Amino acid sequence: MRRFVPLVLILSALPGVAAELRLESVDMQGNPVWSRIEVRNSQGAMFQPQFPLRDKTARNVPMGGPWYVGSFVAQGEIKLDVPPGDYRVVSERGPEFNRLEVPVTVKDGVTAFVKLENERWIDMNEMGWFSGDFHVHRPPDDLPALLQAEGLNLGVVFTMWNKRDLFEGRKIPRNSALKVDPTHIYTVNNAEDERGGGAWMFHGLREKLGLAVDGRWYPPGVDFIQKAKAQRYVPTGMPWIDVEKPFWWEVPVVMALEQPDSLGLLHNHFNQYGVLANEAWGRARDEEKRPGASGFAESSLELNYRYWNLGFRVPASAGSASGVLPNPVGYNRIYVQLNEPFGVEPFYRELRQGKSFVTNGPMLFFEAFEQPGGSIRVLVDVRSRDPLDRVEVVANGVVIQTFGAPPGKRSFRTELSVAGGLYSWIAVRAFEQSADTVRMAHSQPYWVDAPFGVRSDAEFFINWIDELIRQTEQDEKRFANDREREAMLGLYRQAREVYEQKRAAFPR
Repeated sequence: MRRFVPLVLILSALPGVAAELRLESVDMQGNPVWSRIEVRNSQGAMFQPQFPLRDKTARNVPMGGPWYVGSFVAQGEIKLDVPPGDYRVVSERGPEFNRLEVPVTVKDGVTAFVKLENERWIDMNEMGWFSGDFHVHRPPDDLPALLQAEGLNLGVVFTMWNKRDLFEGRKIPRNSALKVDPTHIYTVNNAEDERGGGAWMFHGLREKLGLAVDGRWYPPGVDFIQKAKAQRYVPTGMPWIDVEKPFWWEVPVVMALEQPDSLGLLHNHFNQYGVLANEAWGRARDEEKRPGASGFAESSLELNYRYWNLGFRVPASAGSASGVLPNPVGYNRIYVQLNEPFGVEPFYRELRQGKSFVTNGPMLFFEAFEQPGGSIRVLVDVRSRDPLDRVEVVANGVVIQTFGAPPGKRSFRTELSVAGGLYSWIAVRAFEQSADTVRMAHSQPYWVDAPFGVRSDAEFFINWIDELIRQTEQDEKRFANDREREAMLGLYRQAREVYEQKRAAFPR
């Protein structure tokens, strides 16, 4: 692939004048564009222009460098006053453009000029694919610039989050979708209930849900999910219910009693410069068996797989939590294939049908279809900005075939046949090489009409809920009174019965 060499010049200036670094962010035709930029000196200090568009609320976490939280978003010409020295300028415009890293030396009394032209390596919109980030905590007014800087089509902005309410004292807008241009839209009637049991996301609300409660575990998230579903208007099917991460304590309860519309597979613990390799206040994995970032990723994926094994046909979703964790908007994203002009309603409708994949790196095109005789033909096409590590075919949570990528390889294609009758779903995942983080793409499952079930998955969630019941009975401070405790125990036992029924239905 042709690599574009950025223009780096040193322009003369009068002696004694403060050193200046001048950047120009343009497309390949020389037009000003929005981009996300990092300016670092040789000691790792970062610099921004006056009044930059920055993520001012994201917290850095103990991983990688502080590069994201020191970045800024700008368009066209940018001027920075910096001390003389050696610098690295990084420019990004989302995953469909090559990343630029430009070394530059700034001398006392002169102006250094860097022209930033990120070359596009793939155009997903031209191919009929449109992207969305289901977890954005940035100010809504910043979204027009952020969407364009990251090449993101749909941003789901959370304006209501527990007791925080951007629309406090007034009704939410009648129109949730705000169009920047035909291919960039952000929505604002979105709420998040994030407390002890987990985080439940509500997209496209018509009315507020009353999330400003004092109890960390009561009222249950299931109550708000029921209230959101009661607002649904056919044919849009909104509000949409997204479970933000799979390891929250009450996810098995929600899955059993109020099945959501999507489940976070590529969630906000996957960051641009590292992985937050813990389950926060959710159910912790066995770190001896699954250590480090790779162990965390496998454990998180396994939870999604267990639900699919049990017949919960819930599409995978992706979100970055930009504004809370150190991620740009759209870092973890969903691509949905559309056969009509881009819009909010078509995006969610086709996602519900499974025409999508999630990614923070590779572009993954996957098809499967049944052949005469019952076998499954699988077509895989992976394209990547950075070198690939491996591509894997997964069926019912088991990797049934691995393809290692030769050094430097950025694309992979294959066809294979999978015997029928062995699995109830098949999917593909692809990993890029990365020393900093886990960068991957994952398809939605292709569902096979086969009588398949795994008793161990039902037993896994029965044990999970039993543990939740024990905590609920023993933690005296969890609830304000016994009535609340008994109400929650009733929900947990009701959910447990669902998994008991699934265990009984599976002969193995």
